[in-house]
Amino acid sequence: MCNISYLSLQLDLLLTLRELPISMNDLQPLINQKIRMCKQLVNCRSFVTVLEYLLAIGNYLNENAGKEKAKGFRLLSLTKLSQLRGRDKNFTLLHALLEQIMLQEPGLATFTQDLAEFETVPGVLKNEVQKVIQYRKTIRKRNSGAHHPNFSKDLKMAIEKYNVHLEMLTKTCDEMKKLYSVILVKFGEPPDQDSQELFGMIYQFLHDFRRAHAETV
Repeated sequence: MCNISYLSLQLDLLLTLRELPISMNDLQPLINQKIRMCKQLVNCRSFVTVLEYLLAIGNYLNENAGKEKAKGFRLLSLTKLSQLRGRDKNFTLLHALLEQIMLQEPGLATFTQDLAEFETVPGVLKNEVQKVIQYRKTIRKRNSGAHHPNFSKDLKMAIEKYNVHLEMLTKTCDEMKKLYSVILVKFGEPPDQDSQELFGMIYQFLHDFRRAHAETV
């Protein structure tokens, strides 16, 4: 067995090919989840309206504090609403937002239903993407070496089989990236904003809002 040419290389390739379909299967539902989240967020007018209410409240506070009006704010600041309190320690900025919505547009208080995809914590996509990219690089790099004819034939068949799935994943991933870019532009977020962090913050905000709303019902 030790006399087999390129044994270590062949074992590495076999291990990679064994793990690749597992990573691809893990990756597909995560990409699909992100695409659904992006589509809901892009088309959710009620979420934008809630942000407008929040901006108005923030500018009201700024005016009373002698500060200039803000033109907007980062979505990452949404999770701070439940932490900002006034004299009444039980009344947060999130409660103030909910109060104004209930006074002006009560129906808007259920806006979280329009973002149902955010009811679960977003899956960690980045690690799985990196795995697949690394596997693909490994296969391409090590496939260039010399192998036994039979091994090379089997390896070629395996690569062709997985390449179809990889190409489909790549196209789906490109769609996700385009949708996410639209979100960043729409909400004025920097182009390098991590999607996992952003979606996690939105998930937390929606969770906090639902809880605050439930307390008032």
